[in-house]
Amino acid sequence: MYIILGSTQIQQEHFIFLYFSLLLFVDEADAFLRKRTETQMSEDMRSCLNAFLYRTGESSKNMMLVMASNRPDHLDWAINDRLDEMVEFPLPGLEEREQLLQLYYKLYVSDLVEKGDIEVEEFDVDSVLRDIAERSEGFSGREISKLGIALQASAYASPDRTFRPQMLLERLAESLAANKQKSVWKKHEGIEGLVGT
Repeated sequence: MYIILGSTQIQQEHFIFLYFSLLLFVDEADAFLRKRTETQMSEDMRSCLNAFLYRTGESSKNMMLVMASNRPDHLDWAINDRLDEMVEFPLPGLEEREQLLQLYYKLYVSDLVEKGDIEVEEFDVDSVLRDIAERSEGFSGREISKLGIALQASAYASPDRTFRPQMLLERLAESLAANKQKSVWKKHEGIEGLVGT
């Protein structure tokens, strides 16, 4: 079930909390459950937040609340009080990046070769992926996934539908540039160092 943000959300929230036992997952929680002291919050958003706080103010056997946020510092403090535990998921380290690259290379390139959809120019995949893992420090899992999708697009876009190692290096250069630009934006907004932003 999805809750639609806006003036009808308040009725939806009350209905859900009254009639369902649920595991409520709020992704990008900071967008919806941000601090009430912010002056840029609409009246509808403030009312929805207050309804949410009203319904989650006490322990319940009928509900478990799970939230994800890249900006936990933007959550209303009343929300933080309702969290029994906070778990930080840091950016992937070298081994995790290498495993993710292996996974996405298989998913977006190797599996297509097995199906006969594309060809691959021969190269030492493990060595190249290891090198890319070393060069992609600071990448999130999402950025690595997007790199994998870009590899697939490169293979399909080539005239002979052949994936070449040079394509991998070109897509990596593009991903590194995008990551660097995001770092500049984060630094400008004062959110440098927050995980997954």
